Amino acid sequence: MSLEKFMRKDFVTVPMGTTILEAARLMLDRHVGDVIILDEDIDYSSVPGTPVGLLTDRDIVLTFAKAGRLDPSSKVSIFANGNVMTASITDGLGETIKKMSQSGIRRIPVLNSNKKVAGVLYTDDCIELLGEELNSLATIMKNAVKREKLQQRLDDTEEPYLYL
Repeated sequence: MSLEKFMRKDFVTVPMGTTILEAARLMLDRHVGDVIILDEDIDYSSVPGTPVGLLTDRDIVLTFAKAGRLDPSSKVSIFANGNVMTASITDGLGETIKKMSQSGIRRIPVLNSNKKVAGVLYTDDCIELLGEELNSLATIMKNAVKREKLQQRLDDTEEPYLYL
């Protein structure tokens, strides 16, 4: 099953020349924890391009904590090393989760067949989705046991037939 069903399509992209303050304000305004950094040569009026970086709210906090300061006018390009792990929209959920696990990442941009950003897959969403699926499986087990007990009671109350 493709990632299209599981990814969020309400992602935020910024060009490399965006300041960290601008990116942080976008995250706040759009209620997201990351922005995808795109090369500045991209035409943003069309489909977003291939990511060259990913800036998270955690990156901002850790950078600030390490240095004791963070210049808000610094460009997001300092987080754009061009080695962004991505997934293809046709990848399966299981293989993508494994890829994320091996790399220790919690979110992954999902690219369409043209290598353009189509969405983002978040660990939190996967946990929620898989939690719902596990709950459904647990309900199946509970209902199967109830059904067996009900059938057993029905079997116990039936009059035995005498065959002559």
